[in-house]
Amino acid sequence: MEKAVGILKQKNVKALILSPSANMFYLTGFSTFPGERLLVNILTDTGENIFIVPKLYESEVREKAEFTQIYSWNDTQDPAFLVKEIAERYGLKGCSIAIEETMWFTAFQKIYTTLQEVTYVHAGEIVGELRQCKSNLEADKMRKASRTSDKALENILPHIKAGMTESEIRDMLEAEMKKLGATGPAFQTIIGSGPNSAQCHYGTGDRVLQDGDALVMDFGCLVDNYCADMTRTIVIGEASDKLKSVYGILKRAQQYAIDKVKPGIKASEVDFAARKYITDKGYGEYFIHRTGHGIGLEVHELPYITETSEVILKPGMVFSIEPGIYLDGEFGLRIEDLVMVTEDGAEVLNQFTKELIEIK
Repeated sequence: MEKAVGILKQKNVKALILSPSANMFYLTGFSTFPGERLLVNILTDTGENIFIVPKLYESEVREKAEFTQIYSWNDTQDPAFLVKEIAERYGLKGCSIAIEETMWFTAFQKIYTTLQEVTYVHAGEIVGELRQCKSNLEADKMRKASRTSDKALENILPHIKAGMTESEIRDMLEAEMKKLGATGPAFQTIIGSGPNSAQCHYGTGDRVLQDGDALVMDFGCLVDNYCADMTRTIVIGEASDKLKSVYGILKRAQQYAIDKVKPGIKASEVDFAARKYITDKGYGEYFIHRTGHGIGLEVHELPYITETSEVILKPGMVFSIEPGIYLDGEFGLRIEDLVMVTEDGAEVLNQFTKELIEIK
C-alpha cells in the first residue's frame, strides 16, 4: 500500500477505488466474488485505506483486510450517501481517480453519479505496475505452483492411452493437481486432441483419442492464490515425420525466446525471437497469437509478450513463453513454460521435459 500511495502521488491521482478482484486482494488481503451490492476499497494519496461494505461483509473484512476505516450499509439504504460523505471528507471531487477496470457497472454507476467532474484512469496503471514484479514470497509460491503442475502431469502420463476421451484426461489431471495440494485448476483446462489440437483456445470435449493424434494439454494449478500455466504436446502412438519436424521447429523457437530474456530488453524482443525463427522455417502464418502473458494472482496479467510491446523487462517479472503452430485440420502444437526475469537472465519455473513424448 505504501508503494501504491507513492505511485498515486507520482501520477497526481487522488485515490484508487477497487472492487473485489485480484487487485483488492493484493493491496488489502481481502476479496470476495463481485456482486450487485457496493463493496469497494478506496486508497487515498494520503494513505487512508477505506472500505465501503454491505453490513453482511463487515465482520469478514475486519478479520481479513488491512484498513484504516470501514463504512458499512444495509439493504434498506442507498450506499451513495457513503460515497458522497467520503468524497467530501477526503477531497475526491474534481480530481483524478484510478478505478478498477473489472468493476461491475452497477458499482461504477453509483460512484460515477456521485462524484462529478472526476477524471477516471485505469487502476492497472497503479496496481498493475506493482504486481508485475513479484516479491521473493510471491516467487516461491509461483515456483511451488509450477512444480505441482509438473508433478501432476508426470503422475498421469502413464495412464493416458488411445480410447480415452479428452474430458477423462482433464478430470484425471485436475484430480491429481488437487491430490498434490493445489486448490484446483487456475483456469479452464485445455485438452485438445487430433484436429482439436489446432484450435489454440479449444476447451475440452468428448473426442476419443486415436493413434497418431497430437494431444495439447494446457493447464495449471492454483497454489496459495497464485497461478501456474504450462502446456505440453504429446502424441498418441507414433508421430508422423511432419509432426516431428514441426515440433522440432517449435521447440527451438521457444528456447530462442527463453534465451532472450534478461533485464533491460523489450518484451517485443522476446516475441520476435520465437516468431522470426518460426517464420524463417515457413510456419509464420500458423503462429497466430502472442508469445506470452504475465501471470501471478491472475492467469493473464501484465506484462504481455507481444510484437509491439514497449515494456522493459525487470527482475521479478513472471510470464509465459508459449509459441504455437496450428495446422487446421491436421494438428496443433504448443509448448509453454513460465519464466521469471532474474538479475542477469531468466529462471524457467517448469521442469517437465520438452522432448516429444509418444504414448505407445
